[in-house]
Amino acid sequence: MIDYQKDLNPEQLAVVQNGDGFCLVLAGAGSGKTRAVTYRVAYLLEKGVRPENILLVTFTNKAADEMITRVQKLSGIVERLPWSGTFHHIANKILRQYAGVLGYQNNFTILDSDDSEQILKKLIKEFKTEDKFPSAKVVNNLISFSRNAGEELASVVMEKSPQWAQMIKTITTVADAYTREKKATNVMDFDDLLINFLFLLQNSSVQQKLATQFQYILVDEYQDTNRVQAAIINNLAVVHKNLLVVGDDAQSIYSFRAADIDNILKFEEAHPGAKVFKLEMNYRSGKDILDLANNVIANNLRQYKKALHPVSKIGNKPKLKAHSTKEAEAEAVAREIKKHLDAGVSPRQIAVLFRASHHSQPLELELMRADIPYEYRGGLRFFERAHIKDALAYLRLINNWADASAWTRVLLHEDGLGPVAVGKIVNLIQQMENIGELKNLGENLGEKARLGWSNFLRIWENLVSVPKKPGEMLVALSDSPYREYLLNEHVDSDERIEDLEQMSEFAKKYSTLEEFLAETALHESFSRDRVNPGVAAGVNKNDQIILSTIHQAKGLEWEAVFVINLSAGAFPSERSMGERDGLEEERRLFYVAITRAKKNLYLSYPEESGSWGGAMGGPSLFLDEVDAQLLDGSGTRTRLTILNDYSAGVTYESEDDDLPFKSTPRHSFLRGVDEL
Repeated sequence: MIDYQKDLNPEQLAVVQNGDGFCLVLAGAGSGKTRAVTYRVAYLLEKGVRPENILLVTFTNKAADEMITRVQKLSGIVERLPWSGTFHHIANKILRQYAGVLGYQNNFTILDSDDSEQILKKLIKEFKTEDKFPSAKVVNNLISFSRNAGEELASVVMEKSPQWAQMIKTITTVADAYTREKKATNVMDFDDLLINFLFLLQNSSVQQKLATQFQYILVDEYQDTNRVQAAIINNLAVVHKNLLVVGDDAQSIYSFRAADIDNILKFEEAHPGAKVFKLEMNYRSGKDILDLANNVIANNLRQYKKALHPVSKIGNKPKLKAHSTKEAEAEAVAREIKKHLDAGVSPRQIAVLFRASHHSQPLELELMRADIPYEYRGGLRFFERAHIKDALAYLRLINNWADASAWTRVLLHEDGLGPVAVGKIVNLIQQMENIGELKNLGENLGEKARLGWSNFLRIWENLVSVPKKPGEMLVALSDSPYREYLLNEHVDSDERIEDLEQMSEFAKKYSTLEEFLAETALHESFSRDRVNPGVAAGVNKNDQIILSTIHQAKGLEWEAVFVINLSAGAFPSERSMGERDGLEEERRLFYVAITRAKKNLYLSYPEESGSWGGAMGGPSLFLDEVDAQLLDGSGTRTRLTILNDYSAGVTYESEDDDLPFKSTPRHSFLRGVDEL
């Protein structure tokens, strides 16, 4: 028998023993929610509930496996819960039984992202009437967001990619044709698994059978669910009405994936009489860190009020430091990291977090100089990113127009220029006596290749029209047709353009193009021959500290955490200020960053104006909001940042620097089959 009173704290015990009916478990950061869920499942099994009558839904297969392993150890039951896993895993399993109800065969194929894009590429070619059109990847992303968010495709295009507003009709036509083709060929993409599962539940006999089977339903990370997922769960709970959802509205940070915070904020409204439990006992962070976290999130109006309190007695007061430049910030962070390493702290217990991937570049250079190896999470290291390599290739051509590999890289982006045509162009260039002959080279190409070559020449002319200074040339590249290429081809084009802007700022430190290219080449060689992207070559993983975007850090913890670039215009991001619920989600993101730290938390920012592409300088408004007594350090906060967002109903009023901010309320995708 499990000794629940011994193994659980009173908050967790209440969830385990009283979790019948509609229940909302608000689990604060580090509060042991996984323990509560696994003990709840073990409790149900102990009470005689059959494993097949329990539905346990998680957001990753890893989380499901961990929970089931714990349940098996607790209960002594070897049998795995047959209905546990991700939403997509459960949907696939059920659709295999009932596909015929929807007009599919049970042996339907699941498309991965590449498969979907290949179909869309064919349909775009068939229906587009304009030369410039979003890539299959971009169209796929727009369709996917629309379906998961339950919003009209036209509205999503206007909100997410307004540059394609004139093509909404064609994009919609392509989307409709894509739906028809999938049905005709008995295939589903990942979004279809959820959408079709929800459609299936509209069949009353199927819904009744499934809802009767699942006597108890438990959903983890409920704050990350989208509208479709919430509707699926609600449809499955109509018979027994035993639905326990676990989540933390203060950690809802994935709206860009169509997660809807209203699923958790309006749970009681959707289920009158629902029980609400709060897990506020934190097993991760020290008191001073939690005091800061509580103070930060208190400024959000749309939330369930919670106050985390610590179990641990260990922990130091969070430190805030202002620096003159971003380079000075990077140097200071590297020095502090070195102190921790010298004191015996494991590199794997040190993490540097940042709002956006391009914020890491100065620190990456500094860590390289200091010989501190690191693992980059949330993408590739700065100089490994494709668009950064593209930009360097263009500059290499200006410096050395005989560079065949650089020519190959930049020309293969152009429509009509395949490997054969590019090889021909490179051979012709190597026979030229001077670079001025480039303009006439197109005469030797076919019609389609000439169009691609003409577009390249427009980029080239932009580059040679400015002084041979790396910073100015990178700005010229950002203002050239290469920018259009990024917008057309990539769903994260804004982030890629921000990367280029950051590199142009970095390049301004160099007086010559040769010096800049030599420095970046040395940085590239530092990471060459890497087996795993983002991981230092030739270095044991246990000897690397962690660099990560905050989004990638959710759910993790480290002894020492550095949150860098807490600058006005950078965090919160300028883009977020015009989005629905943008400011409050950014504050939640800051809260997530703070609550990753167990013992030591360091906050910092550069004072220089516009250092990250923003119009402002100095500290983030989130630092302006914080009670100064909760921070230790020399961070200067001499003015209050005023940022109104009238379209979203957010207004700030300041008569005194001590006046708290006020705001008014406003508003998962898989990559491969192996993630099912």
